[in-house]
Amino acid sequence: MEKLGIFGGTFNPVHNGHLSLCTQLSDALKIPRVLLIPTAIPPHKRAKELASGEDRLSMCRLAAQVDKRFEVSDLELRRQGSSYTVETLRQLEPLYPDTRFYLFLGTDMFLTVQNWYLAEEIFRRAVLVAGARHEGDESLLRAHLGRLKALGAEGEIVSCQVREISSTQVRFMRKRGDSLGGIVPALVEEYMEKRGLYLPKEGDVDGVD
Repeated sequence: MEKLGIFGGTFNPVHNGHLSLCTQLSDALKIPRVLLIPTAIPPHKRAKELASGEDRLSMCRLAAQVDKRFEVSDLELRRQGSSYTVETLRQLEPLYPDTRFYLFLGTDMFLTVQNWYLAEEIFRRAVLVAGARHEGDESLLRAHLGRLKALGAEGEIVSCQVREISSTQVRFMRKRGDSLGGIVPALVEEYMEKRGLYLPKEGDVDGVD
């Protein structure tokens, strides 16, 4: 059975922290392909300054060029509405037969996944994977994995070294006019420049959210 990593997110915008996490998780678990899936409407948080789905998808496609393992899906953007993971997994199964899905999750998402819509169905359809990025994270994540296994989940915890970057930070730097070298792929920065994304708007105070 083939392995496929799945990494969903707002990607507002996608950055090198996202990509580094995915490469380390796929390296550790020998997963040959990783599918990046930008959300339409994130159900778990309110996204501020959300760029259009078309722009976020385009940036993901540009970012995917840095590693041949990366692929991009517009499945959730085409579906529209709230981007529930269980519905995404249902739609992916016929598209990727004989494939085991590995759902890549950040720490916060991993610690709350049991509260997601139809969580137990998610557990049946995918292996949960979390990257431990800070000292102390690994023991916390492994303890939570034990609780998730009691609910029927299968999971993996991987120790990662990922530079701390957030999409909020990227947008803040854009407003200040800072260079994003090393923060986002060069093609993504060029795209943001071309499209004028995340620049200060009239009424902003010092260009800060």
